[in-house]
Amino acid sequence: MTDPFRTLRPDDLVDLVRQQPLAWIVSGAAGALNATPLPVQLTCDAEGNPSMILGHFARRNAHLSALASDPRATVLLIGPHGYISPSWFADRTQAPTWNYASAVFDVEVALLDTPADAHRLLGGLVDQVERDRPARWSSHEMGARYHRLAANVVGFEARVLRARSRFKLGQDERDDVFADILRGLDILDEPVLAGWMRRFAVARPASALPAASPPATPLDPEIKRFIDDVVQVGRRLTAERERAVGRALTWPERREIAEQSREPWRTGGATVAQTRETVVQSSAGPLRLRIYDPAPGQPKPTFVYLHGGGWALFSLNTHDRLMREYAARSGMAVVGLDYALAPEAPYPAALDQVVALVQWLARDASSVGLSAQALALGGDSAGGVLSMGAALRLRDGGQGGAVKAILSNYGGFSADMSPTARQRYGTDADMLSAAEVDFFWDNYIGSIADRRDPYAAPTLAALHDLPPTFLVVGERDVFTEQNHWMAGRLLAAGNAVKIKAYPGAPHSFLEAMAISRIANEAIDDGVAWLRTVLGHPAVAPSAPDAGASA
Repeated sequence: MTDPFRTLRPDDLVDLVRQQPLAWIVSGAAGALNATPLPVQLTCDAEGNPSMILGHFARRNAHLSALASDPRATVLLIGPHGYISPSWFADRTQAPTWNYASAVFDVEVALLDTPADAHRLLGGLVDQVERDRPARWSSHEMGARYHRLAANVVGFEARVLRARSRFKLGQDERDDVFADILRGLDILDEPVLAGWMRRFAVARPASALPAASPPATPLDPEIKRFIDDVVQVGRRLTAERERAVGRALTWPERREIAEQSREPWRTGGATVAQTRETVVQSSAGPLRLRIYDPAPGQPKPTFVYLHGGGWALFSLNTHDRLMREYAARSGMAVVGLDYALAPEAPYPAALDQVVALVQWLARDASSVGLSAQALALGGDSAGGVLSMGAALRLRDGGQGGAVKAILSNYGGFSADMSPTARQRYGTDADMLSAAEVDFFWDNYIGSIADRRDPYAAPTLAALHDLPPTFLVVGERDVFTEQNHWMAGRLLAAGNAVKIKAYPGAPHSFLEAMAISRIANEAIDDGVAWLRTVLGHPAVAPSAPDAGASA
């Protein structure tokens, strides 16, 4: 009889151990067993079968003497698990159960007691558990202390003689019961166990894999054209480049592909009388600016715009058309900042540069033909967060009056999102998934404590005495819920606030301005609001200079 709880893919066991590396090592004779929980790594042979378990013991561990006499041992691992209550089911005649993933390995242990082996095994484990963490740690940071601790470690390689696993993840449940279990796990925010159940449900009908509740609203068809194009082109270019180089892409290579996939969408559009670049010296070092001036020589407000991209991607070029549209439609000067990107420049580097730019403009705007008397700050996604963080820093530094307005386009003001937001609009099928949000935050922050820094995560800040704020957000964005909550907090703190959610619009929808009525409506709404707040009437911009770029 076929075991319904067997592995389905060669990497099931590898992924299980990688996600949950803490296992029980059991050795010794009956009545004199030694059992120790230890982090391990699993390696496989060319066919994907488990071949070796790697780890280390403390030198005083009782396993060492037991294994010297008999190298046989058992490795026990329990992965994601959870109680499944019949209270979740429409059919309450069902019995309670427990879903889980587990593995048992019978092994033969070879002890490796050399400094080189200890260093290799410890390094491999650290690399596994620190991978993709914010401010990833390395054992080299311990200095001489590492070598003293490593001297008290005895490594081991355990050859796998037999592997047994059990992935009891609802395979024996009816489709309706399986759907009820998933729905309960989603509501209770148990994404790991729910994810493993979905992984093993490849043969289930769609009705057994319930969508988020309430269901997602339809995606605007015009914006969908933009999303489909940039996603398809980005994936194709990434696959081609990875095949060519034979490895994962570096951040500069990822940025190059992001630029290429958006190239058709940033061309065309509005023309601006004068576009120029300059580098200014600030308290945060040199800052490269791109200035879009629709009416050179005429008094006008200044709008500093900060591009999005998870603090790691995009540039002045990807957002060139959007900044031109803001300048041409508003009659205001728009200043784009080429801020430093993570992970090369983690938090607070970019925020420091934004604050320094506002301070520089307050002193020296006239040197580049601008005025800081009516200065607005804004951006999309990560740029929206930087705008709010900079306003908070300036307020707390006694310079709150420098910024007269904030226009935040679908900013994500914290890494924290509700289970409903994650499941409704943060799936892998969405323009920005919750997993990508987590990844970008971890890539950006300098340490785990930065997740609670109110300048990095403004939802945690005291929000009094801030300039008028307009929160532009798509209805289908993982950050929609967070923006509504942020609007309530800003209003409760006594600030002037406007928020508008655009129907059918996902994250990044303004980039679809070439074809999207909704994107253009949002740009016009932002322009009208800025004019009102800054007291700038509609002005017909002058014709472009012959030599100006646009």
